[in-house]
Amino acid sequence: MRVLRPATSACRVADPNMTEDSHVIDAETGWYFMHASVKAVVLVEGEVLLCRNPRDKWELPGGWPSKEDSSLADVVRREVHEESGLDVVVGPVVGAEIMTIGRSGKVLIVALRATVEGPAAPRVSDEHSDVRFFPAAELPEDLENGYADLIAAAVSLPA
Repeated sequence: MRVLRPATSACRVADPNMTEDSHVIDAETGWYFMHASVKAVVLVEGEVLLCRNPRDKWELPGGWPSKEDSSLADVVRREVHEESGLDVVVGPVVGAEIMTIGRSGKVLIVALRATVEGPAAPRVSDEHSDVRFFPAAELPEDLENGYADLIAAAVSLPA
């Protein structure tokens, strides 16, 4: 097994919004690496769970995989619980997109559908200023770009 390491500075992707090591091209393979975030489209009776982020926009709950996660479903269960206190049953992948998120630059977003186990009473975490359910057909205007399509894809799946 070959371990990939950051390339020399001559191979770094030039982007003034990125920190020096945010995105790199591997010197041996030419592969481009970017951050990945796993998001949950949590649906309860036609409503979707959204979180108010520090950029003052609504987003889907989710985040970076951790070393302990062994599947996308593990990431979704952990992140939704951390960000809302809810326990979810994870369903299928509903979509994946490369999005530009604030100053973080390009991020690979993978979204999975999820439903709530037990009462759907979310709590606010330290990561967000608000967490609540919105009707999937009436999403807030200040939803982060790209999430509406992922929500629509999740809603269109059979229950």
